[in-house]
Amino acid sequence: MKNRCKSEFCLRKYLIAVLIAVTISVALAGCRNKKMTPKRATEFATDRLNLSEEQSQKIAPIAEDLFAERESLQEIQKAVNDEILAQMKNKTADADKLEAVLIESLDQLRAKLPKFAGSFEKFHAALTPEQRAEIVEKMERRRKRTEKGGWGWQRGGFWH
Repeated sequence: MKNRCKSEFCLRKYLIAVLIAVTISVALAGCRNKKMTPKRATEFATDRLNLSEEQSQKIAPIAEDLFAERESLQEIQKAVNDEILAQMKNKTADADKLEAVLIESLDQLRAKLPKFAGSFEKFHAALTPEQRAEIVEKMERRRKRTEKGGWGWQRGGFWH
């Protein structure tokens, strides 16, 4: 493989990009909660945002589409995690091999981005301005909490 990334900084950018893309995609598809189904995700959104029946019917196919991607997203995440784990067990790291896995994962995610963006656009269009404002408020609160070191990160929660 031709080395398209000659610096350690470039490799970190690939790694960060892949991990962010996988995390966002997994979160959108509800992969963190194994018991979550498209129907339950639609019910959850309907309840939390007080969606009308018409809005609920508009977002149901969106949830179905995103949940259909669940398995492939998990496979992408597993491939990256498996390679990192394998390299951590070795005496030396193989940056070219890791880069190849990251580039392949990124390419797979890049192919899915139009679908995710289209799903987001449909979801956005189904909501009222008030419902979107409620989501914005919750996202901003979560961002502030994260920036302050919330969720246990300030206490070394990542390693425990």
